[in-house]
Amino acid sequence: MTHKSIAVIGHVDHGKTALVEALTGTNTDTLDEERARGLTITLGFAHLRTNAGTLHLIDAPGHADFIRTTVSGLSGVDAVLLVVSSTDGIEAQTREHFKFARLMGIERIMIALTKCDLASAAEIENRRAEINTLISESGVSALPIVSCSTRAPDGLRDLIRELTSFLSTPADRLNLRGFFLPIDRVFNAPGAGTIVTGTLIGGKVDTDAEASLGTEIVTIRGIQVAGRSVASASAGSRVALNLRGVSQSDVRKGDVVSAPNIFEPSSRIDVALHSANGERPKLKHMDHATIMAGTAHLSARVRMFSSPTERGEPVFAQLELRQPLVGYHGQRFVLRNPASSETLAGGKILDPVAPNAPRKKALHLAVLRAAEIGDPVAITHALADRGNGVALPNDAARLSGRNLQDVEDAIRAEFQLISPSVAVRDADIRSAAEAFLVALASLHQTCPIRPFHASTSVKAKLRKIPASILDWVERDLIQSGEVVKTPSGLALASHDPFAEMKREQLLDYEHAAARLAGNGLRPTPLFENNTASPVQNDLTELLIHNGVAVRLYNHALRQHILLHADAIAAAQDTLRKCFPPGTPFTTGQARAALSTNRKTIVPLLELFDQKGVTSRDRDVRFLAA
Repeated sequence: MTHKSIAVIGHVDHGKTALVEALTGTNTDTLDEERARGLTITLGFAHLRTNAGTLHLIDAPGHADFIRTTVSGLSGVDAVLLVVSSTDGIEAQTREHFKFARLMGIERIMIALTKCDLASAAEIENRRAEINTLISESGVSALPIVSCSTRAPDGLRDLIRELTSFLSTPADRLNLRGFFLPIDRVFNAPGAGTIVTGTLIGGKVDTDAEASLGTEIVTIRGIQVAGRSVASASAGSRVALNLRGVSQSDVRKGDVVSAPNIFEPSSRIDVALHSANGERPKLKHMDHATIMAGTAHLSARVRMFSSPTERGEPVFAQLELRQPLVGYHGQRFVLRNPASSETLAGGKILDPVAPNAPRKKALHLAVLRAAEIGDPVAITHALADRGNGVALPNDAARLSGRNLQDVEDAIRAEFQLISPSVAVRDADIRSAAEAFLVALASLHQTCPIRPFHASTSVKAKLRKIPASILDWVERDLIQSGEVVKTPSGLALASHDPFAEMKREQLLDYEHAAARLAGNGLRPTPLFENNTASPVQNDLTELLIHNGVAVRLYNHALRQHILLHADAIAAAQDTLRKCFPPGTPFTTGQARAALSTNRKTIVPLLELFDQKGVTSRDRDVRFLAA
C-alpha cells in the first residue's frame, strides 16, 4: 500500500482546516484553544484513504506567530497543498509558506483555490492570475490550481482526483541508510507508555526493532499508521511509535528516532545555502541565525566558506549549533533571523557531522562541492586531496548519503582499501612506493656498506606522506620482494654492501671477524683504531647482518657486547657436556664452565633463554632436551 504525506499550508483563515475536514471527515483542530479562536496552533493530522493508497494530510498553522510549527510540518513530506482563499487572494503567509516549500526542496506543489462559492467567476479568474504570477515570479513552472469549496462536491472531487493522481506517481525521496523520524509530538498513553509521532523518512521501520534516540538505544514496542496498528511502516507515512526504554520526560519535540547507530548528533554541520529566488542569501560571516531542520529549531552561528559567483549558485558554510542536531546528508532546512523573524535562506545539509572549520579552505570547499553533487567517487577524491592522500570511506558514505558497501564498491576501481577504514588512490600508492624506494636508495648511497636501514629512517625522509600509506607501501614492497626486511631494518633487494666496499674496508671487515673469533667469550674492541667511526659502525652492522657476530645486551651495565656466532655455538655445546638435560646449574657454574666473566655470561644465558636452549627456574637453569 502506497503512503504519501502532504502538508496543507497557507495564510490564516483561508480555509485549510475546513478543507481537510471536508476531504477526510476529520477536524484537525483538537485543542480547546484552537476551536475557541478558530485558529490552528499545532500541527493537525488526517488521513485520506483511496484505492491507490493513503494520503497523510498535515494541517499546518497559517498564522505568522507559528512559523516554527509550520516549517516542522514540512519536514519529510512528499508534497504541499497551498490553500488560497478566492475571497482574500494572496496574502503575507501565502507568499511565506510558498517560499518555505521551495526552500525545503519540495518539488510537488498543488494549489487549492478555496471558498469559490463566495466569489464570482471573474474574481476566481483574477485569483488564478495572481497565483500564476506568484508562481512565475518564483521561477517555478506551471502548478495545478483546483477551484473548490467545502460546500460544493464538484470542486472537492476535482481536488481528490488531483491528490489521487499524485499518489499514483513514483515517490521522489532520498534513499537514506535507515529510517529517520523527526518527532513532532510526545505523549504518554495509558498501558502503553511513551508515544512519539512524526512523518517517516528514509526507510521502513519494524515493530520490536532497536532504534537510536539521541545517544540512547530504545526498542519500538508498537507502530500505528493512520490509527491502525501495523507490524511495519514505510517512508512517507505518518506514524506513531510506542517506545520501550525511555520515559516521556526524556523525549521532546525536535528529537529524532532513527535506525540504530547511523545518524549522529553533532554541534557542527557543513551546508549549502540558497535563497528561494536565486539571489544571494542574506547572511554574513559569523551571523547568528535560527535553523529549522526536521522538527527542531536551534540557535546557530554561520561560518561562511564561499560566496556565489553566479546567480543561483549555493553558498557553502558551516553552522555551529548551540545544541546538537541529528541530521543527514541532503536534509533541507530554513534559516531565520532570530531578531527580526526574517527568513534568511534555505539550505541542504552536506555533512551532518562536520570537522572543525579547516585551514585548507579551498580543499574543504572542493569536498563540499562534491558532496552537493553526491557522487561518492568524486567525494572520495576530494577527501583524499584534503587528507594528503588518505580518504575514509565512512566519511564518503556520510557525505554522499550512501551506505558504506555501496561507496566501497563505487571507489574500488580507482582506490585501494589499505585497511577496513582507509582508502588511498592507486596513483598515490604508486607515487608513495616510488618515493619509498628512492628514499631507501638514498640511504644506501649515503652509507653504502651498511646492510640495512631502520624503517623509521626511511619514513623520516617522507614526512609529507601519511604514515598509514607508508606502512601499506612498506608491507607491499616487502611482499613483492623489492625490499628485504631483516630483524634490524630494511634494504633494497638489489643492495650489496660488498660491491661498494673499498679494499681497506674489506680488510677491516676480515680483521674484525678474525679478532672476534679469537676473543671467544671475552669481547674486546673489534678494530685496532677503535674510534667508533660511522664506517666501523657500518662494518659492525654488516658482521651482525651476515650472521658472523651476535649482539647481546647487558641490562645491569647498560652495554652492548659482540660475540662471534661460532663462540656462542661452542658455548652451547660446552654447557650440554657439563650439564646434561635435567641437570640444574647456576649462573656462576655456567660462568666457570665457560671460563668467562659475569659481563658476558648474564646476557649469553638470557640469549639461550630466548631461543629455548635453556629454561629458568628462579636461580637455576636447565638445558632443553
